[in-house]
Amino acid sequence: MRVTLLRLVWIVGAIAAVFFAFSILGNYRHGTGKLRYGVSDILNAARFYTGYLWNVRRGAWRKKLELGAEDYRRLEYYCEGPKLELPRRVNERLLGVQLLIRHGDRGALFTVKDSPSDCPYEEEHSLPETFLSYYTQASSFKKSKEEDFHLVPQRSGCLNGQLTSKGVIQHLELGAAVAKRLGTDGRKWVSDETPVYSTFYPRTYQSAMAFMQGLDPSHRSLPRNIHLTPAGDHMFCSVAKTCACDGGRNLTDQFYKVKTDLLHQDSQRLALVGRLRDILATHTEDPLKEWPAHVFDVLLQFACHGKRMPCLDGTCISYSELLDVIHILESIAAQLTHHQVVKDLSVSDAYGLLQVIADNLDKIAKEKNVEDKDRFTLFSAHDSTIVPVMHSLGLPFHIVIPYASFVLFELYTDVSDGASEDVYFRIIHNGEDVTSRISCFSQQSSSETARFPFVLFKDFVDNDLKSRYDKVCNY
Repeated sequence: MRVTLLRLVWIVGAIAAVFFAFSILGNYRHGTGKLRYGVSDILNAARFYTGYLWNVRRGAWRKKLELGAEDYRRLEYYCEGPKLELPRRVNERLLGVQLLIRHGDRGALFTVKDSPSDCPYEEEHSLPETFLSYYTQASSFKKSKEEDFHLVPQRSGCLNGQLTSKGVIQHLELGAAVAKRLGTDGRKWVSDETPVYSTFYPRTYQSAMAFMQGLDPSHRSLPRNIHLTPAGDHMFCSVAKTCACDGGRNLTDQFYKVKTDLLHQDSQRLALVGRLRDILATHTEDPLKEWPAHVFDVLLQFACHGKRMPCLDGTCISYSELLDVIHILESIAAQLTHHQVVKDLSVSDAYGLLQVIADNLDKIAKEKNVEDKDRFTLFSAHDSTIVPVMHSLGLPFHIVIPYASFVLFELYTDVSDGASEDVYFRIIHNGEDVTSRISCFSQQSSSETARFPFVLFKDFVDNDLKSRYDKVCNY
């Protein structure tokens, strides 16, 4: 009996010592250098290290301490970025590609006073040599024009709105995946003269740089020739010459009212967002608005790097609560999908870019001697670019999408014996072939072997989208 009691005392003492060690390490981790006292502080310190190990692959079981497998995959979807693993069909020849990408992982858009300042390169990623050689090469250059963007972000850090090293890796990987899909002939399209466009932000500029390096690792003449849009142009309307849509500005105000009304229809949603905002209020330099996407933006910075969530008076936000916010945003987006204001706003934003893409592909389809440099174009932008583009084409509306999301517009022909000379069209969105779901192809066969004529897409943009755009913009 005495031996058993002594053993129990020893076990309890050992557990207490471990939690006390967590408390000490937790404080030194945040630079306070002081000991914590109190049960809640010790438990929070332990919880911090549970979160800190969240991204360690060898300790994958720790992920389940707070999240089930399905919830973990949902969060991973937003953090890690989609993959391009869809194989090309046999007996088809790729003629040209237009690619729209969202920037990779970044720091929150809202300044967080005690944010995880350390967002290091994670060595378990699959391209360490490519990553390090790219950094070594690119870091020695600096763009010498007016915008003076650095070609790469800091190797560590979660700076406000800035690309992280994880974001660089996401686009190095995506570039390599696209290169594999293009094949030998497609790789000839990549050169210093390949058209590359970026919005006027370091995170999109740096994402374009990383993607092109992943697409063509042999390229040694950095920096790339990247065309920057004017500040504030998220939709490349300056390229399409469609920036003068007055009706679109009025729709933006209507859209804000509609989405706010949907949030206020559910008191539980509003209460959760309000409580999380109260906790975050002590961590952000400026108060967040009640819109849940702002809460999502701040918390995702912590979650995507396996950091402890913000706390207030011993109460910490959990990963599960972040998933609740994601569910709220996805639910509101599903309701917005069918709203006419959202449809009209998407068309007013996206028509110009879609017209540029359609015209570029049409030139490739019609001209027999197209130069290799004109067969591939990259547009590096934002979630606010991809969402209206896809919604204008007939896919559901989204409020939040993964980092490094992409839309691949492909033009190809069938080269099998006896095939016609028709030119076909395909859209791959975040690794999934969604061509059959596009409005102009909704009446076509959706079988795996179905082919979709490019002329139908071109006619849809030239006529249907153009008429809707003119109506919305009061032309």
